[in-house]
This record gives sequence, C-alpha cells and structure tokens, in this order.
Amino acid sequence: MRVGLLKYREFHEPILRPAFEALQSQHRCLLTADEQALIDFEPHVVVMGEAIAGRLRAVMPRTLFVHTRHGLASKNVAYKGASESDFLCVTSEFVRDWYLQNGARPRRGFWVIGYLQMDALFRGDTLQLPISIPYGRKTVLYAPTWNPPLSSAPMLGEQFHTLLRGGRQDVSLIIKPHPIIAEKFPDWMQIWRNQAQSDPHVHLIEDTDRDVIPFLQKADVLVTDASSVQLEYLAVDRPMVLINNPQRFGCKDFDPAGFEWAWRDMGEEAHDAAEVRECVAAVLSDPTRRAAQRARYRELMFGDLTDGRTAERLAEHVTELRSLLPRVTAEWVAGWPLRRFRGIKRRVARLFSGFKTRATA
Repeated sequence: MRVGLLKYREFHEPILRPAFEALQSQHRCLLTADEQALIDFEPHVVVMGEAIAGRLRAVMPRTLFVHTRHGLASKNVAYKGASESDFLCVTSEFVRDWYLQNGARPRRGFWVIGYLQMDALFRGDTLQLPISIPYGRKTVLYAPTWNPPLSSAPMLGEQFHTLLRGGRQDVSLIIKPHPIIAEKFPDWMQIWRNQAQSDPHVHLIEDTDRDVIPFLQKADVLVTDASSVQLEYLAVDRPMVLINNPQRFGCKDFDPAGFEWAWRDMGEEAHDAAEVRECVAAVLSDPTRRAAQRARYRELMFGDLTDGRTAERLAEHVTELRSLLPRVTAEWVAGWPLRRFRGIKRRVARLFSGFKTRATA
C-alpha cells in the first residue's frame, strides 16, 4: 500500500517519524510537509497529527485518514479531529470512552494503541538534551502554551525566573515554549532570551519545534498551564505546578471537560503569579505530593500501553486496512455516476442560461 504521513507542522516530526520507520518495511511510504506532494502520491492511507482530514478528503476521496493527534489535551479541537478522521488513535479505553461520552467518534473506528511520541520515554531510552545541567542541581522545566488567555507567560512577566525557581539557588531552569510562541509572540521569547543570556542556569530552547520528551525525562518538576505536556508528564511520576490563567473562561480553546482542566488536582495549582514561587518550593521539597492522584490519572490515560510499542501497533492496524481498501474504492465508485450526472446537469443549465441571455439581447 501507499501510506502518506503528513507533517503539517515541523513539531509533528517526533510524532510521525516513529510511525514512518515502523511502516516503511511493509509499505511504500512518504513522510512530507508538502500537501501537494501528498496528493500527487495518491496514498491509500494518510497518517496525520492535525485535524484537517475533512479538508483533504475533498481532494482524496478514496483515501483513509488516520489521526494520531499532536497532544493529549482537548482545547476544544479534539472532537473535530476525531469526527473527521476514519480512525482515531487513543491511549487507552478510558480515553476512547471519553470521546464517545462527549459525542465525538471517528467515521470507522478507534485504535487503542498508545501515543507515538512517548514510545522512547516508556522504553526508558536515554534521550539527549541540547544543553548541559550541572550535577546535583534540581531541574525545573517551564513549558507554557501559546494562546494568551490560557498561557501563563503573560502572567509571570520578567520576574519569571525568580518565581519558577521557588526561591532556591540550586535550581536550573529550562524554558521549552510551545512551537507557536516563537512565531506569534517574539516579545515573550525576548524576555526569556534576555535572562538566559545573563544567567548560566536559565536555558531557553530557541528551537521550539524540538521534541519535548527529552526535557520531560530530565525535569524534576514541570511548570505549565494548559499545555498537553502535563498529561505526558504523568508518565514519569514527578510533581508538577499548574498555573491557572483567570482569562481562560472566555477563550474558545478552554474546555472544562478536557483532561488538562478536569484533572488539575494532579499538580499544585497556582491561581496567580505570586503563588507560583510557593508551589514550586513545595514540590521541590516534597516530590511525593499528589503522587496518588498522578498514579490514578496515569492509569486512566495510558492503561497498560506503556511498553513503548505504539508505532508497532499502528503499523499492524494500517496493514490490516488492506482488506478494507476494495470496499472503500467500491463506495467511491458507486457514487461516481450520480456525481457525473450532476456535473453534466450543471453544465447544461449554464449553457441553456447563456442561450437565453443571447436570445433576449
């Protein structure tokens, strides 16, 4: 089969690359960021992490679309991605049931396989960082989301570094912004850059498309807001601080039913900037805080699919689609005469309309 993998954004690379490597031994594969190249490839199956199957289906009506997602948060876009895809990849049966309870289901079925980006973390691979943290220092990872009503970045301002260290001197701070921040909010990046240039223990990851998973593996504490990384960080069983932006209620991406908001008790909640320092200090002093809640949510989110074999399971499911493809083609061909008739009817109507116009002129 021809299997296309669409890297809609550069940060989809660590999600789709493992799938590409697992698939290419059995199928002819194309991993591309070019939609036209994907269309020209005429794939039987497209694997993608963005919720745009509805748009692509118009130009690839015989293609089956598999949606991997590019995060585990809802942000009110998860439902759209599920409903437009043929198959939706989910991390557990609990997550599958959550979709169904919220009225969202793929056109053909769910694949309960895990989450591609996290395979290396679950396998326990040693993941390389682009920076060096001195031995003995605690590491706080700050990973804010990008949209201002949800993000903590505008809340923390220029004093972010003192707040995120929890008042301690033995803390190294890594700032891993959401990839969209670099293109939409360069002023946030500059604030962080200025501090990183003057403080050897503050590290800004300028390549915002870089895979976040190695940073999750390294961090002693995660500080975030509405970012999906909080759900991925459940895998390492370490404490987190979750900052609540008070402007979130008017944001279209705020979904109180999403796990990023429904599970806030898995971390220490900070409701304003002043509380961040206190929360970080508390979890650095006692990493076991809220461990029971984290364990419960980890089980709900990932179930027993923590063996690092998500890519293998996805490849198996894709291969099984061979038996489905003749039926999909038949469904498309069955509607072809009617579509062709409608096209002829429209052309005749336009011709007749032009004739009438000329006759009355």
